[in-house]
Amino acid sequence: MSLPEPGARRRPPGPTRRETVDGIARELSEHGIETPRPEAERLVASVLGIPRGELALEGGTRLDAAQARAVARAVARRVVREPLQHIEGTAEFRGLVLVSDRRALIPRPETEELVDRIAAWLDGAPAARALDVGVGSGALGLSLLAEGLAERVVGLDVSPGALEQARENAARAGVAGRLDLRLCGPEIWPAVEGEAPFDLVVSNPPYVASGDIARLEPEVRDHEPRAALDGGPDGLEVIRRLVAGAADVLHPGGGLLVEIGPDQETAVRRLLEAGGRWSDIAIERDLAGRPRFAIARAGRRRRPAV
Repeated sequence: MSLPEPGARRRPPGPTRRETVDGIARELSEHGIETPRPEAERLVASVLGIPRGELALEGGTRLDAAQARAVARAVARRVVREPLQHIEGTAEFRGLVLVSDRRALIPRPETEELVDRIAAWLDGAPAARALDVGVGSGALGLSLLAEGLAERVVGLDVSPGALEQARENAARAGVAGRLDLRLCGPEIWPAVEGEAPFDLVVSNPPYVASGDIARLEPEVRDHEPRAALDGGPDGLEVIRRLVAGAADVLHPGGGLLVEIGPDQETAVRRLLEAGGRWSDIAIERDLAGRPRFAIARAGRRRRPAV
């Protein structure tokens, strides 16, 4: 064993895991991060490749120089409001661990609730074929497959990058053979023209009004794909296309279940009621009490017998 030469300077020990988390939490707080401590723990755990709970158990363990540098790089990304999921490289959605980066929108808790609405609408009878419009990361369509709510899903998106990410996530989830991913144009429906009808059309479409995007949180405004957010001047551009065309690709009695903005309840209800192509129309609220899910059945409402 070689010994340091007399007079050689020893490299100072790195900070402990506990000291690292404490320091990062203070820095994140100073930069306006609302949940600094949990995020500090997630950043450190992600860089070290350990479960978050291990930080407390091994709080006195010191970081080596390479680990300290890697943590510093992760923190530098977060303080400029890059989403935590992009730094970690993954996002969780109903038990699925999905690749997460700039190619597709980070799946939200409200969309997890949309899966619950779909399950309730199906009432134990899985869809043979479902169409996921704006598939993005694949979160919604993959959940339908993984949870036995659909046998096969066709996923459409205008973004080649989003489709690439969805393909990666389908492979991770082990359902790639049952998810058919396709590039579509803004008009949506030519991508499935001439096919057998679907049992379900589901979507978490862009529904933010173009003029409101500048007021979104920096994590969303600056780091998520604009095409997944921008719903046109009133936020209803894609929702109009869904309401206008989904009945044509559904079996009679098939379901349309769409996530909407919390200020769009009246407008979306009017769209669904116009033209008489939808029945059993409902706008349901999310766990925060906000109007969030538009649900309708393809086919005219039957008039009660006189």
